[in-house]
Amino acid sequence: MTECRYKIPTAPPGVPQTTQVELIASIQTKQLETANAFLSRYNVEGLAELFAPSFTYELFPASLPAPEGKFKRNKEETLGLFKHAWEEMFETMVYLPPMEGEDAVVWHLKSDGTMKNGKKYNNEYMITLRFSGERIVYMKEFVDTKYVVDLFAA
Repeated sequence: MTECRYKIPTAPPGVPQTTQVELIASIQTKQLETANAFLSRYNVEGLAELFAPSFTYELFPASLPAPEGKFKRNKEETLGLFKHAWEEMFETMVYLPPMEGEDAVVWHLKSDGTMKNGKKYNNEYMITLRFSGERIVYMKEFVDTKYVVDLFAA
């Protein structure tokens, strides 16, 4: 896993500790806002603004046949993958409440819809977003392996 470290700015001398706590809470709030924006932007340009230049995407589990055989992608490759999925495959996604932590947001997602080719697509995902400040630097996605293998084998 890519380690994401974000140095919390220290309060200047004489500034109360509560201000430091408020600063941390503010950063976490902005990260959650960015994560929500990630899930609501169904266009590549909007999504690109949220990703750090060094963004990395990884698909799990390894037993899944990855698109184009690639389990790991950089920012531009990931944007291309999402563009294809949004234009060719998905109609509806259902987002369950996120879990948040220090510099991370985790979602359990369910897609419930029809692919553009007419096939039903009802899959489940776990997505972890890692942050540096307000930008997403890393995404890890787990999908229902059996469902995906069976769907694309048909």
